Amino acid sequence: MAQRVCDDVDERLNKLNDADPLWGPLAGCRPAKDRRFSGWRAFLLAAVFGGFFGMSLNLIVALSAGRQVLPCVYAMPLALTSISFVAFRLTLGPAWNRRAYWLARRQDYLANSAERARR
Repeated sequence: MAQRVCDDVDERLNKLNDADPLWGPLAGCRPAKDRRFSGWRAFLLAAVFGGFFGMSLNLIVALSAGRQVLPCVYAMPLALTSISFVAFRLTLGPAWNRRAYWLARRQDYLANSAERARR
C-alpha cells in the first residue's frame, strides 16, 4: 500500500516535471527522462530562475519604495535561488531521479534480455 501511495505522488510530481509550459524557456535544459537530475544542474536552473525573478523583484521594490532605504541588491536573487533549489531538491528532484533510475534499469534489463535471446 505504501508503495502505491509513493507511486501516485511521484506520478503527480512528474506530471509537473514534464509540463513544458511550466519550464518556459528553460525546457531545453531538462535532462532526458532516463537521466538523473544532478544537484549541479538543479542549482544552475535555480540560479537562473532566482537571479531573473530576484532582480525583477528588486526593480519593483526600488520603484515602489521611492527614497526609502532599499535592501541589498543581492538579497532577493540569493533568497529566491536558495528557496527554489531547496524546494526542488525536496519535492520534484527525488521524483524525477526515481523515475530516471527505474527507466534506466528497465532499459538495461531489456538490452540484456535481448542480448541473451541472441545467444
